[in-house]
Amino acid sequence: MGGMRRGWNVRRSVCGGIVASALAVVVAGCQEGVIPVDPAAPPPAATGSGTAGPAAPPTQATVAPARILRAGDYVLTAGEETAGFESSGGAGDENSDSSAIRAQVAACVGVPDYNPSPPSDETTGDTFTNTEESDFQAISRAKILAESQIRQNAQIVTSPGFGDCYRTALEDQLAGEDENGFTYEIVAVETPSPPRGATALVRTSMGITDEYGTYGYVFDTIYFYVGQVAVELDVTNIQDVPPPIIEQGLIDQIADKLTDQ
Repeated sequence: MGGMRRGWNVRRSVCGGIVASALAVVVAGCQEGVIPVDPAAPPPAATGSGTAGPAAPPTQATVAPARILRAGDYVLTAGEETAGFESSGGAGDENSDSSAIRAQVAACVGVPDYNPSPPSDETTGDTFTNTEESDFQAISRAKILAESQIRQNAQIVTSPGFGDCYRTALEDQLAGEDENGFTYEIVAVETPSPPRGATALVRTSMGITDEYGTYGYVFDTIYFYVGQVAVELDVTNIQDVPPPIIEQGLIDQIADKLTDQ
C-alpha cells in the first residue's frame, strides 16, 4: 500500500489547505507613549520659597507587549489521544497551486478577490499513522493569522455552498492521470455538522486507481478558526469513515490548545 500512501500525499497537497488563508500579523512589542502636556494648562504651583519647583517628569502609559503566538503550539502532538499511532516527520509545505484553488473556492462561495498575505507563522505537524492500519493517518497544519482573516475563513468553510465548490475545485485539479500514474474519482463530498470543538468538517470519499487496482478512501478535513489561529486536521482512512471516537479525541486535543491564546 505504499503507492496508496503516495496517492494520499498527492491528494493532501491539493486539498490540505484549500480554504486556509494567511494574512501577516504585525506583532506589537512593548510600546510606550508619553502623555502630552496641555500647553494651556496653568504652570506648576509655586513652592513656599516663592520659586517654582522642578517640572514633574511626564507620566508614561505602558502597553503590555502582545503575546507572540507560535503555530507549533497548536498542531496535533503525541498524547493519550494518539495512543495506537506512531508519529513521523511532517509532510512539508503546501502545494504551490493551493493558493489558486483557495481563491477558486472562495469566489465560488461568494468571497471574491480572495488574496490573503502570508501568515506570521505556520507549521505542519507530525504524521500519525495507526499501528494496525497504515492507511489510517492524521496530520495537522497551523497558521497564525489576523482575526479578520480568521473570520473570513470561517465564513467560507461554513457557507452552504462550500461542499459543492470544494468538490468542483478537487475535480478540476485531479482530472486525468497524474505524474505517478494515479487517477482519482471523487465519489462524494459531504459537509456533516461540525464535530465538538471544530468550526467545520468536509468529508471526501475518493477512489484512487493505480496499476494494481482501485482503492477507496475517506478523507476528513476538520477546520478550526479561533482567535488568531487557523488549524486544519486531515484524517484519512481506507474504505470507511475514520472511527468517530478516535477522531473526536484528536479534535479535542487541538480544540483544547486553541483556548490558550
